[in-house]
Amino acid sequence: MTESKIITQICIVVNDVKQANANWAKVLGRLEETIETIFPDGILHYADTEPVEYKGIQVAKYDLGNFVLELLQPGPTPSPWRTFLEKNGPGVFHFCVLVDDRKVFQQTLTEIGVGLPYHIGYFPQGSYSYVDAKTQLGLDLSVNYLGEYQELFAGLLRGTAVPLDELK
Repeated sequence: MTESKIITQICIVVNDVKQANANWAKVLGRLEETIETIFPDGILHYADTEPVEYKGIQVAKYDLGNFVLELLQPGPTPSPWRTFLEKNGPGVFHFCVLVDDRKVFQQTLTEIGVGLPYHIGYFPQGSYSYVDAKTQLGLDLSVNYLGEYQELFAGLLRGTAVPLDELK
């Protein structure tokens, strides 16, 4: 059976989410979206398997039917988004792909020369991760998985599991 994969989101990192939100609303002919500060409690974040915490990230999300356009302004603390903005300026950070099986999809990425995720976020209902696919695909790819991660999440909290165990 072929694994299902769909692009669900395009993330654009910006300097000023309020201005970008106003501009996109005008271009799309819509009302401005609500700007939220993320991340909610209940997500464990890791950068290269080390725990990290992100503060002050602001996003506006436009549901455009086939995908969500996410405008993201990084917070002041180190993060993948802050690094991207400082290195490249505003621009497309990632496409998000929703997959049925993270391990199988990672094998596909490995076949084209993409390494393991450099950033991953876990929650009881799944995970998201970023892989550097700039050479192979022209951008970073966010790989999202929605499924039963209660046991893995609990193991991460207890210290009996480590990030990326599910890909082994």
